[in-house]
Amino acid sequence: MNKSISHQKEKPRVLLGMSGGVDSSTAVYLLQEDGYHVKGLTLALTCSLTSLFGDTIHPRDHADRAKRVCDRFKIPHETLDRCRLFENRVVHPFVREYFSGRTPNPCVECNRFVKWDELLKKADEEGIPYVATGHYARVRYSAMSKRYELLKGRDPKKDQSYYLWQLTQEQLARTRFPLGDLTKDRIKIIATEQGLESANSGESQDICFIPGDDYREFLREYVPDQYQSVGTGYFLTQDGDIVGEHPGYFHFTIGQRRGLRLALGYPVYVLEIRPESNEVVVGPKEALIRSETLVSRVNWVSIAPPEKPVEALVKIRYRHKGLKALLNPLSHDKIFIKFIDISEAVTPGQSAVFYDGERVLGGGIIEGA
Repeated sequence: MNKSISHQKEKPRVLLGMSGGVDSSTAVYLLQEDGYHVKGLTLALTCSLTSLFGDTIHPRDHADRAKRVCDRFKIPHETLDRCRLFENRVVHPFVREYFSGRTPNPCVECNRFVKWDELLKKADEEGIPYVATGHYARVRYSAMSKRYELLKGRDPKKDQSYYLWQLTQEQLARTRFPLGDLTKDRIKIIATEQGLESANSGESQDICFIPGDDYREFLREYVPDQYQSVGTGYFLTQDGDIVGEHPGYFHFTIGQRRGLRLALGYPVYVLEIRPESNEVVVGPKEALIRSETLVSRVNWVSIAPPEKPVEALVKIRYRHKGLKALLNPLSHDKIFIKFIDISEAVTPGQSAVFYDGERVLGGGIIEGA
């Protein structure tokens, strides 16, 4: 047979990041249907935490489930221990941010500096041109701008583009999102049809290394000395009046209302966190309103870094509907956002992600007013 014809008929290879859940498991089937030779890769990330949290963190279970899926579809599977990397690049910064009075977004850091970096490193070692994940997002190439564009997933309830704003052009060029055009309901139907054991599993918890999604309990167990050293502090009004006592400033985030246990005659929200004095300033909801914020560590995804102000819809939280805003470039990685719509609870440490329709223009870390 002509070698050139044989080469043309070879299926492209893709390395799929697998957690053992329904999304990445179904992605195997979808990639095979699209003509790819698939290899599954599970990154063991939380194994160093099992001594603290026991059965509530079980990386081996994820790897075993992923391996069974790969056996089901007759594809190779490998597990890599990246626990130390995960702890250094995700867990330690997460802890530092909370003790700095900020609210971190660890999934954003993990996607960029652990998952994609490690997937591509492994793919390069094995000569695999593409990587894939089970995220609900899409990528397309724009011939006009000559850039790869990151797009929202088709399912508005599951779109995960918010967490992917740090991806680079080089990473997007090699990334496949097989779930991006489908809804979660459709994925579950496909998983059931394929007889996958994860078909009827519940949604995974928000942060993989936080048992029960209780970050306060995590901090108490993970850094007990630092946790205890903070001690109790005071709630203050904007005028500086003491109105109550709290167990430590890091228990709270900007905009929080629940759990304050303050009776001031009106609904009370966290307005400011002062780590240096262990004080939390509270007040009415209208005091949360911000018309502007500084954003650092900006990464422009679907467009080149702009030299002039750009209008966009800005999401300041994952489930946020978005606010119209003007993005004013200050430097290559800093912008000043002026909200056209009124905002509220702009939380330092969280991600601000900029959209133009379905395109993710870019994103950055909120620094505050």
